[in-house]
Amino acid sequence: MNVFSVLLIAGCVAVSSAANLRREEGPVMGYPTAGVPILPEHLDFADGVETSDFVFDVLERTPNQGQGGTVQGRESVNTPALQGQGIALSLFTVEEGGQNLIHYHPRATELLYVIKGTIEVGFTDTTGTLHANTVKAGQATVFPRALLHFQRNIGKGTSQYISMLNSENPGVMSFPRVFATLPADILAQALRTPIEDIKALQSRVVPPQLSAGGENPDY
Repeated sequence: MNVFSVLLIAGCVAVSSAANLRREEGPVMGYPTAGVPILPEHLDFADGVETSDFVFDVLERTPNQGQGGTVQGRESVNTPALQGQGIALSLFTVEEGGQNLIHYHPRATELLYVIKGTIEVGFTDTTGTLHANTVKAGQATVFPRALLHFQRNIGKGTSQYISMLNSENPGVMSFPRVFATLPADILAQALRTPIEDIKALQSRVVPPQLSAGGENPDY
């Protein structure tokens, strides 16, 4: 067998392997365009996306205002270039002492990069182990998919960080929201707590995702 034949066979194997990998990719978990799901084998990017769409201003997004800061999100539903790419991002600006309340993303792993300030982060794994760290400007941390986690500004002044998620529709399940909506008798049994106490706690849950810093007797 000559060198050309070997190269030809290797090339065919490589193409075949690439084709198999391509076929194994499932539909992107996100939003459809014109009612048609975006499949990676059909498009490099969504219909109608122009060159200028690949640069977008995160700061121009109307902030989602919480009691302890703001969130400015970029997802495929509001950023055409992200459609079909399996990624989303959010910019957090958190006041001193403020925190992003305990939550998880059912469809995404989160990579967080601190731009300014110092934050405390933590997540609990499936063995019940808490992984808590301090993250400073210029450092990054990761929260594994679907695990409860939080962030809190423990530095002086405002902190700012960007969250990147490997799904264009990652979803957010807030622990306070879940706690407030589950049946009180179910929670009472799980926590070995009188149902009246559970109902009292449910009525005091802070609705916004970002809570104000410090202690507040109204919480």
